[in-house]
Amino acid sequence: MRKMIFISMFIVASALLAACGGTAAPAEATLAKPVTIKVETNPNPAMMGDMEVVLIITDADGSPIEGAKVDVSADHTDMSGMGMSGLATDQGGGRYSIKANFSMSGNWKLKVYVRNNEGLDYSEEIDLQIQ
Repeated sequence: MRKMIFISMFIVASALLAACGGTAAPAEATLAKPVTIKVETNPNPAMMGDMEVVLIITDADGSPIEGAKVDVSADHTDMSGMGMSGLATDQGGGRYSIKANFSMSGNWKLKVYVRNNEGLDYSEEIDLQIQ
């Protein structure tokens, strides 16, 4: 009798645990990013000193985002107080360019803000290695 009660409790507990565990993915994992930002540099690879940073900005469908206001800031992740910011120039076709002076090699973090008149307000942080 005692063995039967133990087995019954085990089955009920197993059923409850199985009912609590769902297999659905979280909603945020299934959403596509509304904007994709690809970074190119001139020179490539990115070198210390004056250089051009080109941002290729597309929407979730891969279409270029044109006519946006693109603000860029850069901070050295290992040396606080070293940073810069400015407005990227629209080059057409979803390409935006900004001239920058990276005064020190190492790890930099770009913060890119993309806004337009159609309600787009997006920001992303991008790691950039300067040689």
